[in-house]
Order: sequence, then C-alpha cells, then structure tokens
Amino acid sequence: MNILDEIVSKKRIRVSKAKSIVSIEDIQNQLAKSSSQSNFKKNLENQAQAIIAEIKKASPSAGIIAEDFNPILKAQEYEKMGARALSILTEEDFFQGSNKVLQDVKKVTNLPILRKDFIIDDYQIYESKLIGADCILLITSILSDSQIEEYVSKAEAINLDVLIEVHDEEELARVSRFHNVLIGVNNRNLKTFEVDLMNAVRLRKNYDGNQIFIAESGIKSSADIEYLVSNDINVFLIGESLMRGNLF
Repeated sequence: MNILDEIVSKKRIRVSKAKSIVSIEDIQNQLAKSSSQSNFKKNLENQAQAIIAEIKKASPSAGIIAEDFNPILKAQEYEKMGARALSILTEEDFFQGSNKVLQDVKKVTNLPILRKDFIIDDYQIYESKLIGADCILLITSILSDSQIEEYVSKAEAINLDVLIEVHDEEELARVSRFHNVLIGVNNRNLKTFEVDLMNAVRLRKNYDGNQIFIAESGIKSSADIEYLVSNDINVFLIGESLMRGNLF
C-alpha cells in the first residue's frame, strides 16, 4: 500500500465517523440558510501572476514544516504579501490539519479559501461549504469519472468552486470536458512523493482549454516562478516554501 492509499483508507474511516456525529441532512439544512457565493476562481482570473498560498503544519514528504504553527498569523502574512487566495490543509493524519484551522482563518481574512483534503464522499463537499471553504479539491487519481462528475455538480449547486488536480496526460484528458473548474497539476507524485517541476510544463503544452491552469508543488524560488510563467503558467499553489519563509 502506497502513501496515497493509506491516506484514503484513513479518510474513509474519518468520514464514516463524522457522518455518525452529524448527518449529511443536518449539514444540508444548515446550508439552506446560506447562499454565499465563491470568489475563489474570480480572484485568480486575468492575473499576470497569482499565488495560492498554502497553510499546512506537516506533510508526509517533509514531516513537520512549522513547529510554531500559527495559521492566523500566516494567513495575515500571506494577505499582506499579495496572495490572491489561500489553501488550507484539513487532512488530520498525515498533514496534521483540521477543519478548525480553516474556520479560524476564515474569520480573519478576506481571501477565498481552498479546502485541501482528500475528498472521497459527497458528505465532505457539504461539510466544506459549512466550515467556510470557497473551493474544494478533487484529486483525479482517487476518483472515478462518475464521481468527479457528481461532485462537480454538487459543488456548483452550493456555490463552491472546484479545483481538479491531475498528475499526468491521461488524468488531464479525463477532466478536460469540465468547463467551469480550475485545473491543477501536482508536480509531486502522490504515490512516490517525487517532485518534477517539468510535469506542469509538459501538461500545459498538452492542454488547449481555457480554464485557469495551476502549477502545484515543488515551487521553491522566484526563478521557478519565472520558468513557469515563460511556459504559459501564471497561477501557482505554493506551500512548503512559503511556510518556511524561503521563497521571497
């Protein structure tokens, strides 16, 4: 079993437990009182360069990234830096995230928030809206085509933007038919955790759609950003380098 399989396996257990505490019907009833729109995608449109700045305490590849983890201060720092959006890890077992981190940050920032997690059940879509997310992540490699279609539809129905993450040409082809989503290329292989910045460049050359195209992972310097911009990629999801304060 690779790391991705382990994460998904533990996530299934956690989702099952969450359902036993608060039902999906209860969440939907709470959401019926709110119709807030998302401006996640809008904030990234028509930008020469745009950064989605990520807040995370740890990762399977890097271990503990921030010993003095203060998500509120980090969010404020990112907003002053000029980030266009935030990405917040809520996965508990491998990234030491939580829904509470997202909820706390939502109270202190005007930036739209991507809930970065491993969504494998529609329960998590409604939960994401309830805790204040503006956008959800769908990882192509852990979902079937029918699941992606269902989840995109359900997210759009409750005014959530959707970032679909791909890792290779085959996955990109699977999701190219979706026209209202954002496309993200993870330069980190989630099965081996090896990083290749060229992955986003290679897939960008094979993508002729008009959706916002995002490079994720492995961006460590201004030179990396310049390289991506020169290859027609101008939106970047950056986590570890920003958490360590190494990029700028």
